[in-house]
Amino acid sequence: MKHIGLIISILIFTSFSVFGQLNKQIDRSQIASLKNSPFETAKSMTSELKIQKKFRIQYVMDLDNLISKFPNDTIILAENYDFICFGCPADNVQILADTILTNYKKDFKSKDYNKTIEFVSKKTFDQRAYESDLFELRDEIWTDKYWNEKPEKYGTDKCLDGGHTFFTVFYPDKHMISMYMRCWIPKVIRKRTDANNNP
Repeated sequence: MKHIGLIISILIFTSFSVFGQLNKQIDRSQIASLKNSPFETAKSMTSELKIQKKFRIQYVMDLDNLISKFPNDTIILAENYDFICFGCPADNVQILADTILTNYKKDFKSKDYNKTIEFVSKKTFDQRAYESDLFELRDEIWTDKYWNEKPEKYGTDKCLDGGHTFFTVFYPDKHMISMYMRCWIPKVIRKRTDANNNP
């Protein structure tokens, strides 16, 4: 009986150690994304990252499982923060792996995330890539090796509302890259703006 308890304790410790390591890697990657960000608001996001490291425990196990389940896929984690709440955890989190979109919506009363899962098709990707940051970014990652080097291509900090989002991408070779975004501008609006500026 003592042996069983010891084995369970070791498994729990190992699991927390693995998930804790992944959490730390994400945190380091996101901190790095702030250092060269062109957005002024990047300087004030360190307190959000500090608190999200604690809240991420609620879904880091799911993330790790998806990384293991789809070893040949490029997986995206998007953590979105409300622009009017300083030092708060992300109010909405999404993980896109293969055709599985997992959503975590913050319940501010219980301080827990409510999880929902959506299965998306190739048709959904094509339809939503034009207006959805997550689906567009998925296409960008697959076609542009340096997608994260110019975040101003996708958004702006010259806005009064809109959220702050950290996109963290997990590659099959275990490589990880993050990008901080302030006020993502939908592709349809960016194209319209470019057309007006370059008639």
